[in-house]
Amino acid sequence: MQKNLSIKLAIIGFVTLLLLIPLGMIADKISERSQFLTRAKQDVSQSWTGQQTVMTAMVVFPYEVNRETTLVDKVSQKKTLHISKLAKRRFLIPDNIKINAQITNDIRHKGIYKIPVYTTRLDISGQINTDSWQAMLKEIKNEAHGGRLGRPYITTTVSDPRGINSIPTLMWQDKKIPFQPGSKLLENNKGLHAYLPEMPPISDKPAADISTGSLSEPIKFTFQLELRGMEAISFIPVGQAAKVQASSTWPHPQFIGEFLPASRNISQDGYRANWKITSFASNISDKITQCENRVCQPLFTSDFGIKHIEAVDIYLQSERSVKYSMLFIGLSFISFFIFEVIMKLPIHPIQYTLVGFAIAIFYLLLISLSEHIAFLLAYLVASLACTGLLLSYLRYVLAGFKQAFAFAALLLLLYTALYIIISAEDLALVMGALLTFVCLAIVMFTTRNIDWYQVGEQLNSKHNAALAAKEEP
Repeated sequence: MQKNLSIKLAIIGFVTLLLLIPLGMIADKISERSQFLTRAKQDVSQSWTGQQTVMTAMVVFPYEVNRETTLVDKVSQKKTLHISKLAKRRFLIPDNIKINAQITNDIRHKGIYKIPVYTTRLDISGQINTDSWQAMLKEIKNEAHGGRLGRPYITTTVSDPRGINSIPTLMWQDKKIPFQPGSKLLENNKGLHAYLPEMPPISDKPAADISTGSLSEPIKFTFQLELRGMEAISFIPVGQAAKVQASSTWPHPQFIGEFLPASRNISQDGYRANWKITSFASNISDKITQCENRVCQPLFTSDFGIKHIEAVDIYLQSERSVKYSMLFIGLSFISFFIFEVIMKLPIHPIQYTLVGFAIAIFYLLLISLSEHIAFLLAYLVASLACTGLLLSYLRYVLAGFKQAFAFAALLLLLYTALYIIISAEDLALVMGALLTFVCLAIVMFTTRNIDWYQVGEQLNSKHNAALAAKEEP
Protein backbone atom coordinates (compact mmCIF):
# COMPACT_ATOMS: atom_id res chain seq x y z
CA MET A 1 0.00 0.00 0.00
CA GLN A 2 2.81 2.39 0.85
CA LYS A 3 5.10 1.08 -1.86
CA ASN A 4 4.21 3.68 -4.50
CA LEU A 5 4.48 6.53 -1.97
CA SER A 6 7.93 5.32 -0.96
CA ILE A 7 8.98 5.06 -4.60
CA LYS A 8 7.73 8.60 -5.24
CA LEU A 9 9.64 10.02 -2.28
CA ALA A 10 12.75 8.06 -3.26
CA ILE A 11 12.62 9.52 -6.77
CA ILE A 12 12.22 13.05 -5.39
CA GLY A 13 15.17 12.42 -3.07
CA PHE A 14 17.26 11.14 -5.97
CA VAL A 15 16.43 14.22 -8.06
CA THR A 16 17.41 16.42 -5.12
CA LEU A 17 20.76 14.68 -4.80
CA LEU A 18 21.23 14.88 -8.57
CA LEU A 19 20.95 18.67 -8.37
CA LEU A 20 23.99 18.73 -6.10
CA ILE A 21 26.08 18.28 -9.26
CA PRO A 22 25.21 21.65 -10.91
CA LEU A 23 25.21 23.36 -7.52
CA GLY A 24 28.69 22.01 -6.83
CA MET A 25 29.86 23.22 -10.26
CA ILE A 26 28.47 26.69 -9.51
CA ALA A 27 30.21 26.71 -6.12
CA ASP A 28 33.48 25.79 -7.85
CA LYS A 29 32.94 28.63 -10.32
CA ILE A 30 32.46 31.10 -7.44
CA SER A 31 35.69 29.85 -5.85
CA GLU A 32 37.48 30.16 -9.18
CA ARG A 33 36.32 33.76 -9.66
CA SER A 34 37.42 34.55 -6.12
CA GLN A 35 40.88 33.22 -6.98
CA PHE A 36 40.91 35.48 -10.03
CA LEU A 37 40.34 38.40 -7.67
CA THR A 38 43.28 37.25 -5.55
CA ARG A 39 45.47 37.09 -8.65
CA ALA A 40 44.32 40.57 -9.65
CA LYS A 41 45.40 41.85 -6.23
CA GLN A 42 48.78 40.19 -6.69
CA ASP A 43 49.16 41.83 -10.11
CA VAL A 44 48.29 45.25 -8.68
CA SER A 45 50.71 44.74 -5.78
CA GLN A 46 53.52 44.09 -8.26
CA SER A 47 53.07 47.52 -9.84
CA TRP A 48 51.68 49.42 -6.83
CA THR A 49 52.77 47.77 -3.57
CA GLY A 50 51.42 45.09 -1.27
CA GLN A 51 50.50 45.14 2.38
CA GLN A 52 52.82 47.30 4.42
CA THR A 53 54.43 46.67 7.80
CA VAL A 54 56.45 49.51 9.32
CA MET A 55 58.85 49.16 12.24
CA THR A 56 59.77 52.48 13.84
CA ALA A 57 62.33 53.33 15.11
CA MET A 58 65.48 52.34 16.98
CA VAL A 59 69.13 53.38 17.22
CA VAL A 60 71.78 50.85 16.20
CA PHE A 61 75.26 51.01 17.78
CA PRO A 62 77.74 49.02 15.66
CA TYR A 63 81.08 48.19 17.28
CA GLU A 64 83.96 45.77 17.19
CA VAL A 65 85.15 43.54 20.02
CA ASN A 66 88.78 42.51 20.32
CA ARG A 67 88.94 38.77 20.86
CA GLU A 68 92.26 37.39 22.07
CA THR A 69 93.21 33.85 21.09
CA THR A 70 96.42 32.01 22.10
CA LEU A 71 97.89 29.88 19.31
CA VAL A 72 100.43 27.12 20.13
CA ASP A 73 102.92 25.88 17.55
CA LYS A 74 102.83 22.06 17.51
CA VAL A 75 106.58 21.74 16.87
CA SER A 76 108.20 24.47 18.92
CA GLN A 77 105.37 24.78 21.44
CA LYS A 78 105.73 28.53 21.04
CA LYS A 79 102.67 30.51 22.08
CA THR A 80 101.43 33.42 19.99
CA LEU A 81 98.73 35.88 21.01
CA HIS A 82 96.28 36.49 18.15
CA ILE A 83 93.77 39.34 18.30
CA SER A 84 90.68 39.10 16.03
CA LYS A 85 87.92 41.56 15.40
CA LEU A 86 84.30 40.54 16.02
CA ALA A 87 81.56 42.81 14.68
CA LYS A 88 78.66 43.28 17.07
CA ARG A 89 75.76 45.65 17.55
CA ARG A 90 73.46 46.94 20.24
CA PHE A 91 69.99 48.40 19.87
CA LEU A 92 68.62 51.33 21.82
CA ILE A 93 64.88 51.80 21.67
CA PRO A 94 63.13 55.09 22.45
CA ASP A 95 61.52 55.64 25.81
CA ASN A 96 58.45 56.99 24.01
CA ILE A 97 57.35 56.57 20.42
CA LYS A 98 54.31 58.09 18.72
CA ILE A 99 52.89 57.23 15.31
CA ASN A 100 50.10 59.19 13.64
CA ALA A 101 48.84 57.56 10.42
CA GLN A 102 46.51 59.51 8.13
CA ILE A 103 45.33 57.11 5.44
CA THR A 104 43.85 58.16 2.10
CA ASN A 105 42.06 55.41 0.18
CA ASP A 106 41.75 54.88 -3.57
CA ILE A 107 40.68 52.23 -6.09
CA ARG A 108 42.76 50.57 -8.81
CA HIS A 109 41.20 48.51 -11.61
CA LYS A 110 42.47 45.20 -12.96
CA GLY A 111 40.08 43.97 -15.64
CA ILE A 112 36.64 43.80 -14.05
CA TYR A 113 38.04 43.83 -10.53
CA LYS A 114 38.33 46.84 -8.21
CA ILE A 115 41.32 46.72 -5.88
CA PRO A 116 41.38 49.05 -2.83
CA VAL A 117 44.74 50.76 -2.26
CA TYR A 118 45.89 53.54 0.03
CA THR A 119 48.47 56.24 0.60
CA THR A 120 49.34 57.03 4.19
CA ARG A 121 51.28 59.82 5.82
CA LEU A 122 53.10 58.62 8.91
CA ASP A 123 54.17 61.23 11.43
CA ILE A 124 56.65 59.48 13.72
CA SER A 125 58.19 61.07 16.78
CA GLY A 126 60.05 59.78 19.81
CA GLN A 127 62.48 60.63 22.53
CA ILE A 128 65.42 58.87 24.12
CA ASN A 129 66.52 59.45 27.67
CA THR A 130 70.07 60.79 27.80
CA ASP A 131 70.90 58.46 30.67
CA SER A 132 69.87 55.45 28.57
CA TRP A 133 72.19 56.66 25.82
CA GLN A 134 75.11 57.09 28.22
CA ALA A 135 74.49 53.71 29.87
CA MET A 136 74.46 52.00 26.46
CA LEU A 137 77.80 53.58 25.52
CA LYS A 138 79.36 52.53 28.83
CA GLU A 139 78.25 48.93 28.33
CA ILE A 140 79.65 48.87 24.80
CA LYS A 141 82.96 50.41 25.94
CA ASN A 142 83.34 47.84 28.71
CA GLU A 143 82.63 44.97 26.31
CA ALA A 144 84.71 46.22 23.38
CA HIS A 145 88.08 45.99 25.22
CA GLY A 146 89.62 48.66 23.05
CA GLY A 147 87.62 47.73 19.93
CA ARG A 148 86.38 50.37 17.55
CA LEU A 149 83.02 52.07 18.09
CA GLY A 150 81.11 52.63 14.88
CA ARG A 151 78.86 55.52 14.03
CA PRO A 152 75.32 54.95 15.35
CA TYR A 153 72.36 55.26 13.05
CA ILE A 154 68.60 55.24 13.40
CA THR A 155 66.79 52.59 11.40
CA THR A 156 63.27 51.66 10.40
CA THR A 157 61.99 48.81 8.24
CA VAL A 158 59.29 48.89 5.57
CA SER A 159 58.02 45.60 4.15
CA ASP A 160 57.77 47.01 0.60
CA PRO A 161 60.12 50.02 0.10
CA ARG A 162 58.68 50.60 -3.38
CA GLY A 163 55.81 52.31 -1.61
CA ILE A 164 58.00 55.13 -0.22
CA ASN A 165 56.75 58.15 -2.18
CA SER A 166 59.30 60.74 -1.08
CA ILE A 167 62.70 60.88 0.59
CA PRO A 168 62.06 61.46 4.30
CA THR A 169 64.21 63.68 6.47
CA LEU A 170 65.06 62.93 10.07
CA MET A 171 64.84 65.82 12.51
CA TRP A 172 67.33 64.81 15.26
CA GLN A 173 67.20 67.45 17.97
CA ASP A 174 67.65 70.60 15.86
CA LYS A 175 69.50 68.93 12.95
CA LYS A 176 68.06 67.71 9.65
CA ILE A 177 69.50 64.44 8.39
CA PRO A 178 68.36 62.81 5.11
CA PHE A 179 67.50 59.13 5.22
CA GLN A 180 69.32 56.62 3.03
CA PRO A 181 67.93 53.44 1.44
CA GLY A 182 68.14 50.18 3.36
CA SER A 183 67.67 49.47 7.04
CA LYS A 184 71.27 48.12 7.44
CA LEU A 185 69.84 45.16 9.37
CA LEU A 186 71.12 41.82 8.11
CA GLU A 187 67.84 40.10 8.98
CA ASN A 188 65.71 42.60 7.05
CA ASN A 189 67.38 45.24 4.89
CA LYS A 190 64.11 46.62 3.53
CA GLY A 191 63.68 50.10 4.89
CA LEU A 192 65.79 53.18 5.48
CA HIS A 193 68.41 54.52 7.85
CA ALA A 194 70.10 57.79 8.81
CA TYR A 195 73.52 58.20 10.40
CA LEU A 196 73.35 60.28 13.56
CA PRO A 197 75.51 63.25 14.52
CA GLU A 198 78.53 62.83 16.77
CA MET A 199 77.68 60.84 19.87
CA PRO A 200 77.43 62.67 23.19
CA PRO A 201 80.51 62.09 25.34
CA ILE A 202 80.39 59.27 27.86
CA SER A 203 79.60 60.62 31.29
CA ASP A 204 82.07 60.08 34.14
CA LYS A 205 79.24 59.40 36.56
CA PRO A 206 79.14 55.85 37.90
CA ALA A 207 76.47 53.53 36.64
CA ALA A 208 74.59 53.80 39.92
CA ASP A 209 74.23 57.54 39.44
CA ILE A 210 73.17 57.07 35.84
CA SER A 211 70.40 54.68 36.83
CA THR A 212 68.87 57.25 39.12
CA GLY A 213 68.23 59.57 36.23
CA SER A 214 69.47 63.05 35.36
CA LEU A 215 68.09 66.47 34.72
CA SER A 216 69.42 66.67 31.12
CA GLU A 217 66.96 67.06 28.27
CA PRO A 218 65.98 63.89 26.39
CA ILE A 219 67.02 63.38 22.79
CA LYS A 220 64.03 64.06 20.53
CA PHE A 221 63.53 63.03 16.92
CA THR A 222 60.75 63.23 14.33
CA PHE A 223 60.29 62.27 10.69
CA GLN A 224 57.49 61.86 8.17
CA LEU A 225 57.02 58.91 5.85
CA GLU A 226 54.63 58.92 2.90
CA LEU A 227 53.85 55.34 2.04
CA ARG A 228 51.75 53.55 -0.55
CA GLY A 229 50.18 50.18 0.19
CA MET A 230 47.31 47.85 -0.50
CA GLU A 231 44.61 46.48 1.77
CA ALA A 232 46.49 46.41 5.11
CA ILE A 233 48.99 48.44 7.10
CA SER A 234 50.70 47.22 10.27
CA PHE A 235 53.08 48.72 12.81
CA ILE A 236 55.91 47.50 15.02
CA PRO A 237 56.50 50.46 17.34
CA VAL A 238 59.70 49.66 19.20
CA GLY A 239 59.62 51.71 22.38
CA GLN A 240 59.18 51.42 26.10
CA ALA A 241 55.82 53.16 25.63
CA ALA A 242 54.11 53.46 22.26
CA LYS A 243 51.07 55.39 21.07
CA VAL A 244 49.61 54.79 17.63
CA GLN A 245 46.74 56.67 16.07
CA ALA A 246 45.28 55.79 12.66
CA SER A 247 42.43 57.42 10.76
CA SER A 248 40.89 56.78 7.35
CA THR A 249 37.72 57.25 5.32
CA TRP A 250 37.38 53.48 4.81
CA PRO A 251 34.15 52.36 6.54
CA HIS A 252 35.03 48.69 7.08
CA PRO A 253 38.28 48.25 9.05
CA GLN A 254 39.42 44.95 10.48
CA PHE A 255 41.90 45.29 13.34
CA ILE A 256 44.59 42.65 13.09
CA GLY A 257 47.75 41.55 14.86
CA GLU A 258 48.80 41.19 18.47
CA PHE A 259 47.00 44.22 19.91
CA LEU A 260 43.51 45.66 19.50
CA PRO A 261 42.91 49.41 19.75
CA ALA A 262 42.41 50.92 23.18
CA SER A 263 39.68 53.07 21.62
CA ARG A 264 38.05 53.22 18.22
CA ASN A 265 35.30 55.07 16.41
CA ILE A 266 33.84 53.49 13.25
CA SER A 267 31.14 55.00 11.02
CA GLN A 268 30.17 55.18 7.35
CA ASP A 269 32.51 58.17 7.07
CA GLY A 270 35.55 56.15 8.18
CA TYR A 271 37.30 55.20 11.37
CA ARG A 272 39.72 56.46 14.00
CA ALA A 273 41.62 54.07 16.24
CA ASN A 274 44.15 54.52 19.04
CA TRP A 275 46.60 52.04 20.54
CA LYS A 276 48.54 52.43 23.80
CA ILE A 277 51.17 49.76 24.38
CA THR A 278 53.80 49.44 27.09
CA SER A 279 56.92 47.31 27.21
CA PHE A 280 55.18 45.08 29.77
CA ALA A 281 52.55 44.15 27.17
CA SER A 282 54.86 43.87 24.17
CA ASN A 283 57.88 42.34 25.94
CA ILE A 284 59.92 44.50 23.60
CA SER A 285 63.14 44.37 25.65
CA ASP A 286 63.47 40.60 25.30
CA LYS A 287 62.68 40.77 21.58
CA ILE A 288 65.35 43.44 21.08
CA THR A 289 67.88 41.32 22.97
CA GLN A 290 67.05 38.31 20.78
CA CYS A 291 67.44 40.43 17.66
CA GLU A 292 70.87 41.63 18.82
CA ASN A 293 71.78 37.91 18.84
CA ARG A 294 70.53 37.49 15.24
CA VAL A 295 67.11 36.09 16.16
CA CYS A 296 64.79 38.83 14.91
CA GLN A 297 61.69 36.86 13.95
CA PRO A 298 59.88 37.49 17.27
CA LEU A 299 60.42 41.23 16.76
CA PHE A 300 59.38 41.36 13.10
CA THR A 301 56.23 39.29 13.69
CA SER A 302 54.93 41.32 16.65
CA ASP A 303 52.94 43.71 14.45
CA PHE A 304 49.39 45.02 14.66
CA GLY A 305 47.31 47.28 12.49
CA ILE A 306 44.33 47.62 10.18
CA LYS A 307 43.06 45.71 7.19
CA HIS A 308 40.66 47.47 4.83
CA ILE A 309 38.04 44.92 3.82
CA GLU A 310 34.68 44.73 2.15
CA ALA A 311 32.22 43.91 4.92
CA VAL A 312 30.70 41.16 2.77
CA ASP A 313 32.14 40.96 -0.76
CA ILE A 314 30.26 39.57 -3.75
CA TYR A 315 32.03 36.21 -3.68
CA LEU A 316 31.41 35.69 0.00
CA GLN A 317 27.76 36.69 -0.46
CA SER A 318 27.41 34.32 -3.42
CA GLU A 319 29.09 31.52 -1.49
CA ARG A 320 26.71 32.04 1.42
CA SER A 321 23.70 31.99 -0.91
CA VAL A 322 24.77 28.66 -2.47
CA LYS A 323 24.90 27.12 1.00
CA TYR A 324 21.15 27.70 1.27
CA SER A 325 20.41 26.33 -2.22
CA MET A 326 19.40 22.89 -0.96
CA LEU A 327 16.97 24.54 1.43
CA PHE A 328 15.36 26.37 -1.50
CA ILE A 329 15.16 23.26 -3.63
CA GLY A 330 13.89 21.17 -0.72
CA LEU A 331 11.14 23.67 0.08
CA SER A 332 10.17 23.85 -3.60
CA PHE A 333 9.91 20.08 -3.88
CA ILE A 334 7.95 19.86 -0.63
CA SER A 335 5.55 22.50 -1.97
CA PHE A 336 5.15 20.54 -5.19
CA PHE A 337 4.46 17.36 -3.30
CA ILE A 338 1.88 19.09 -1.10
CA PHE A 339 0.16 20.47 -4.22
CA GLU A 340 0.25 17.00 -5.71
CA VAL A 341 -1.34 15.48 -2.62
CA ILE A 342 -3.93 18.16 -1.83
CA MET A 343 -4.98 19.01 -5.39
CA LYS A 344 -4.40 15.50 -6.72
CA LEU A 345 -2.08 16.85 -9.44
CA PRO A 346 0.39 14.30 -10.83
CA ILE A 347 3.79 16.01 -11.08
CA HIS A 348 6.43 14.08 -13.00
CA PRO A 349 10.01 13.73 -11.66
CA ILE A 350 11.24 15.51 -14.79
CA GLN A 351 9.16 18.54 -13.80
CA TYR A 352 10.73 18.40 -10.35
CA THR A 353 14.15 18.35 -12.03
CA LEU A 354 13.41 21.33 -14.30
CA VAL A 355 12.23 23.42 -11.37
CA GLY A 356 15.38 22.48 -9.45
CA PHE A 357 17.57 23.55 -12.38
CA ALA A 358 15.68 26.86 -12.62
CA ILE A 359 16.47 27.55 -8.95
CA ALA A 360 20.10 26.47 -9.42
CA ILE A 361 20.64 28.80 -12.39
CA PHE A 362 19.83 31.74 -10.10
CA TYR A 363 23.23 31.42 -8.40
CA LEU A 364 25.09 31.40 -11.71
CA LEU A 365 23.21 34.51 -12.84
CA LEU A 366 23.94 36.16 -9.51
CA ILE A 367 27.73 35.73 -9.61
CA SER A 368 28.02 36.66 -13.29
CA LEU A 369 25.92 39.82 -12.96
CA SER A 370 27.41 40.97 -9.65
CA GLU A 371 30.87 41.25 -11.22
CA HIS A 372 29.57 44.04 -13.46
CA ILE A 373 26.76 45.75 -11.53
CA ALA A 374 25.96 46.38 -7.86
CA PHE A 375 25.30 43.18 -5.92
CA LEU A 376 21.83 44.27 -4.82
CA LEU A 377 20.81 45.01 -8.41
CA ALA A 378 22.31 41.72 -9.61
CA TYR A 379 20.44 39.85 -6.90
CA LEU A 380 17.17 41.57 -7.85
CA VAL A 381 17.57 40.83 -11.56
CA ALA A 382 18.53 37.17 -11.00
CA SER A 383 15.71 36.49 -8.52
CA LEU A 384 13.06 38.17 -10.72
CA ALA A 385 14.30 36.31 -13.81
CA CYS A 386 14.16 32.89 -12.13
CA THR A 387 10.83 33.62 -10.44
CA GLY A 388 9.32 34.83 -13.72
CA LEU A 389 10.55 31.70 -15.49
CA LEU A 390 8.99 29.43 -12.84
CA LEU A 391 5.75 31.44 -12.84
CA SER A 392 5.28 30.99 -16.59
CA TYR A 393 6.15 27.29 -16.38
CA LEU A 394 4.22 26.32 -13.24
CA ARG A 395 0.93 27.75 -14.44
CA TYR A 396 0.75 24.62 -16.61
CA VAL A 397 2.30 22.21 -14.12
CA LEU A 398 0.02 23.30 -11.26
CA ALA A 399 -3.01 23.65 -13.51
CA GLY A 400 -3.69 27.31 -12.84
CA PHE A 401 -2.16 30.78 -12.58
CA LYS A 402 -3.33 31.21 -8.99
CA GLN A 403 -1.33 28.24 -7.71
CA ALA A 404 1.72 29.27 -9.77
CA PHE A 405 1.52 32.84 -8.47
CA ALA A 406 1.33 31.60 -4.88
CA PHE A 407 4.47 29.51 -5.40
CA ALA A 408 6.29 32.42 -7.09
CA ALA A 409 5.35 34.77 -4.23
CA LEU A 410 6.67 32.24 -1.71
CA LEU A 411 9.90 31.97 -3.68
CA LEU A 412 10.32 35.76 -3.77
CA LEU A 413 9.78 35.86 -0.02
CA LEU A 414 12.53 33.26 0.41
CA TYR A 415 14.87 35.25 -1.86
CA THR A 416 14.25 38.34 0.27
CA ALA A 417 15.02 36.43 3.45
CA LEU A 418 18.14 34.95 1.85
CA TYR A 419 19.45 38.39 0.88
CA ILE A 420 19.06 39.63 4.44
CA ILE A 421 20.97 36.58 5.68
CA ILE A 422 23.90 36.79 3.27
CA SER A 423 24.24 40.55 3.80
CA ALA A 424 24.54 40.16 7.56
CA GLU A 425 28.15 40.37 8.73
CA ASP A 426 27.80 38.87 12.19
CA LEU A 427 24.28 37.36 12.38
CA ALA A 428 24.29 35.23 9.21
CA LEU A 429 24.34 31.88 11.03
CA VAL A 430 21.62 32.66 13.56
CA MET A 431 19.38 34.17 10.86
CA GLY A 432 19.89 31.13 8.63
CA ALA A 433 19.01 28.83 11.52
CA LEU A 434 15.84 30.81 12.23
CA LEU A 435 14.82 30.68 8.55
CA THR A 436 15.27 26.91 8.50
CA PHE A 437 13.27 26.55 11.69
CA VAL A 438 10.42 28.74 10.41
CA CYS A 439 10.26 26.86 7.10
CA LEU A 440 10.11 23.52 8.89
CA ALA A 441 7.35 24.82 11.17
CA ILE A 442 5.31 26.02 8.17
CA VAL A 443 5.65 22.65 6.42
CA MET A 444 4.64 20.77 9.57
CA PHE A 445 1.65 23.07 10.15
CA THR A 446 0.50 22.80 6.52
CA THR A 447 0.67 19.00 6.43
CA ARG A 448 -0.63 18.35 9.94
CA ASN A 449 -4.04 17.02 8.72
CA ILE A 450 -2.78 14.89 5.84
CA ASP A 451 -3.37 11.17 6.19
CA TRP A 452 -0.23 9.76 4.61
CA TYR A 453 -1.62 6.21 4.63
CA GLN A 454 -4.56 7.47 2.57
CA VAL A 455 -2.16 9.22 0.23
CA GLY A 456 -0.33 5.94 -0.25
CA GLU A 457 -3.63 4.18 -1.03
CA GLN A 458 -4.55 6.85 -3.57
CA LEU A 459 -1.20 6.54 -5.30
CA ASN A 460 -1.59 2.76 -5.29
CA SER A 461 -5.11 3.05 -6.77
CA LYS A 462 -3.84 5.36 -9.51
CA HIS A 463 -1.03 2.94 -10.26
CA ASN A 464 -3.43 -0.04 -10.47
CA ALA A 465 -5.82 1.92 -12.65
CA ALA A 466 -3.01 2.81 -15.03
CA LEU A 467 -1.97 -0.83 -15.25
CA ALA A 468 -5.57 -1.93 -15.88
CA ALA A 469 -5.92 0.63 -18.65
CA LYS A 470 -2.84 -0.74 -20.35
CA GLU A 471 -4.16 -4.33 -20.16
CA GLU A 472 -7.47 -3.47 -21.83
CA PRO A 473 -7.60 -4.60 -25.47
